[in-house]
Amino acid sequence: MIVFNTTFHVEEELQEDFVEYMLQHFIPMSTKSGLLTSPRLARVFGKEEDEGHSYAMEFIAADLVTLERWNADESQVVYAPLLEKFKEKLIGFSTIMQTIEY
Repeated sequence: MIVFNTTFHVEEELQEDFVEYMLQHFIPMSTKSGLLTSPRLARVFGKEEDEGHSYAMEFIAADLVTLERWNADESQVVYAPLLEKFKEKLIGFSTIMQTIEY
């Protein structure tokens, strides 16, 4: 199982709009095809050097091939409107992890 996590940092005055957008638009667009599942949006706490708030957006993909397919076929349609809406007031980075069963 592959965990696809993107951590976003958004300026404080936009955090409510950001969360609403993620819940109403980003998550439904990301999971529409079924390639990504189990969405989870979480607030990240910690020492933040810049003003604003950080959020982690997590999805599950069955394997790397499935995630690569989503990236190739769907990611641009999902990320372009997000970046257009929040422009330079939002930054992010993605992490791909494999779940270790125990």
